[in-house]
Amino acid sequence: MSTLDEVAEAQRDVGQALDRARAGDDRELAAKVRDLGEQFVRMLTGAMRMTRFHDTRNMAFETPLRDLERSLGSLRDLLGMVQIIMVEDQVYVNDQRLRLDDRMESDDNFAALWLRHDVGGLNMHAALTMDQWRKVVVIVMADASPTQPRSALQAAFEGAGMSALELLPVFRFRMKDEVRRIDQDVGAVMHRAAGVVDGLWAGLASGRAANPLPVRKMINEMVDLPAQSEEESIARSRSDRNTSALSRHSSQVAMLSMLIGRELGLPDTALADLGVTACYHDLGYATDEDGYAPPFSRHGSAAVRNLLAQRGFHEARIHRMLACLEHHRPFNAPGGSALFGRIIHIADDFETLTRFRANGALMSPPTALARMYAARGTEYDPNLLQLFVNRVGRYPPGSVLELDDGRWVLVLSGVRATELFERPFTEVVRLADGTEPLMPIPLDLADEGTVRRVVE
Repeated sequence: MSTLDEVAEAQRDVGQALDRARAGDDRELAAKVRDLGEQFVRMLTGAMRMTRFHDTRNMAFETPLRDLERSLGSLRDLLGMVQIIMVEDQVYVNDQRLRLDDRMESDDNFAALWLRHDVGGLNMHAALTMDQWRKVVVIVMADASPTQPRSALQAAFEGAGMSALELLPVFRFRMKDEVRRIDQDVGAVMHRAAGVVDGLWAGLASGRAANPLPVRKMINEMVDLPAQSEEESIARSRSDRNTSALSRHSSQVAMLSMLIGRELGLPDTALADLGVTACYHDLGYATDEDGYAPPFSRHGSAAVRNLLAQRGFHEARIHRMLACLEHHRPFNAPGGSALFGRIIHIADDFETLTRFRANGALMSPPTALARMYAARGTEYDPNLLQLFVNRVGRYPPGSVLELDDGRWVLVLSGVRATELFERPFTEVVRLADGTEPLMPIPLDLADEGTVRRVVE
């Protein structure tokens, strides 16, 4: 099939999906997903329990295993990749909550049987045969590994030729009155974020569909950071050299995008959608074209092809596809761009210009900001860029400044008040004699210190 034929077929799929498949809005489809999901979970739970009394080669397993094969096939016809999430005692299939029998013992229900392996969900990227389901129920009902049980279970599945089953960590509900968690080591937050994106790219490299759930969980953690920690995380992540450049870039662009979105006044739910979308903006580079990553000119369309391969459409996926196509489009280009694309364009270019490289960043944050500001109204949305400038100030987080007494400081905050636009909160990274301090020394430029120059 030619590329044009593939595009035409994908367009037809999109049209059909948009007509019928937004499960949150299409009651008929939601009902089908819920009914099939309940059948599937009940049958899988029953087959797992049967292993306690019967050998899986017993004829008693033939019917439930055959039904499992058919049930998953029907779900895949509706949804593409099937996602099952267990949150405490509740079970969801592709965001549809299932109505399961609550009379079952809490330590013997579907979620509990997987929780033994520290598993909170699973993605099924392909259909499984009866023989594969036979292996699944045996492997899951075996004793959990005493160390890293989820990783051990994943390795067992892959060793049995079932890499299409992807296991997810344990999820939980946030309590209504729960105070947002503030991670004191904000650099670690960004390091973990880059690690999650590493996992996303690794899954794509192995032929799996892009899975947004671990990414969304990570983004929710980033959304929960208070403003000062958010800015500090941007500053400290610039020194992270332990994760891949692409993953660092994606997670940093996500944080910068959410910073702009927060300044714009977007609610937390929209900020989370924006953050996940930003993580996906360079998805095309993780795809394969004859053994190589696509060139710059095609990485946007390559990302869209990957997203189109996931059947079942919703608004968030449309945001991701548009952002993949539009995040390099100039503001004054004919037709313009969607809001997320315009935000990510600013965050992407700022991060690219200031990113850590073997020979240093292309520009210091203040120099990069000045260069971008000169292109407002042509390359960048002037209103969004102004919001960004208002938030990060003259010396954005991550800037290194030399003070009039010879000390060097790392900028950790954005603008805390209008009168402090040029006086951020910092940390001393080099003393006046050229040596590094033995421990962090906080320094508020609102109280002391005059900037002599930006360290390029």
